[in-house]
Amino acid sequence: MGTVKLYDEDAYKREFSAVIESIDVKDPDTCLVRLDRTLFFPEEGGQTSDIGTLGSFEVTHVSIEDDIITHTVMCRADDLKTGDEVSGVIDWKRRFSNMQNHTGEHILSGIMHREWGIENKGFHLSDSIVTVDTSSELPEEDLKKLEMLANDAVYRNIPTECRYYDAASLEGMSYRSKIAVKDSLRIVTIPGIDVCACCAPHVSHTGEIGIIKIIRAIRYKGGMRLTILCGERAFSHLSRIQDITDDLSHMLSENTDKLTEAVDRLLNDNNDLKIKIKNDAAKRLERDIEELDSNAPVAVLFTDAVDNTVQRKAVNRLSESRDTICAVFSSDGDSGYNYILSYPGHDARGISSLLKEKFGARGGGSLEMVQGNIKASEEEISALLRQE
Repeated sequence: MGTVKLYDEDAYKREFSAVIESIDVKDPDTCLVRLDRTLFFPEEGGQTSDIGTLGSFEVTHVSIEDDIITHTVMCRADDLKTGDEVSGVIDWKRRFSNMQNHTGEHILSGIMHREWGIENKGFHLSDSIVTVDTSSELPEEDLKKLEMLANDAVYRNIPTECRYYDAASLEGMSYRSKIAVKDSLRIVTIPGIDVCACCAPHVSHTGEIGIIKIIRAIRYKGGMRLTILCGERAFSHLSRIQDITDDLSHMLSENTDKLTEAVDRLLNDNNDLKIKIKNDAAKRLERDIEELDSNAPVAVLFTDAVDNTVQRKAVNRLSESRDTICAVFSSDGDSGYNYILSYPGHDARGISSLLKEKFGARGGGSLEMVQGNIKASEEEISALLRQE
């Protein structure tokens, strides 16, 4: 006989008493405890388990196999005894958050199925994230419509029914399910929204969800992966966004409804500045080439960031009248340099290998020219190349 699932009878009950049927020692500080009945919902149906306390000991995980529910309890072997009656308390904040998010998922999945014929192919509800995998994609305008319809179902405070049906009662009944029917099946019904087989606790009325928010939608295995937040999780997420928005508004001295335009201007100004800096660096590089001593042991120049084309042309120009190492090291903006190097009359790859050996440089190329990235100082690089 399986464990009696008290959470099926009352998803809002927080405390219970039960008899310990067996105890297995997992390690010196952890036991696996089986009860005759429990309020703890196990990890099942894509949802993480309840946590809480059993007696005075912490319950960190709950699992189910063949209708037997096992509680992972932080206690020693002699702390609890088979046959004793013990009290249990579930972590209500976690339970109710899961109820809000799981019922919110039903609303979204039910509406997708009703409006677009899209199936829920996968569901995961953890402490921090909720994802729904779908059978096909929705364009952005339909995702907005989905979110609007889902929240309308919340506002209407629709009653939610959770009950078991035997096989005979299920004949001819239309419902979503990935579960094979045995003797009976638990069906969650939100009238006009969803009818779906599900084992988890749910809120009794949709209004208790508060808000449903789709925070991300990406392509996934021919469909979509939606990341959603409901209830208190959605409120916390939106509060954090509000704090960020307020900070940006203060930093940019702009009203929140004008932030997009302000950031766009800032990006354009930044891009213009980068172009100007690169153009100025290219002009300085030209002057440095003209001023470089033609009899110098190496023709190696260091510059602020320049375009790769400008850098390559500079190395070609240096190589036209020299048979020594010719290189331009352009700042990569991250304490290193992007380099292009030639060694007329020699194999430039040998210098590239030397840079890799001494400084862990990355790159490669041909006999005539090599390029790559290096994390080292101008002084270190110059000293090494002057020795060659």
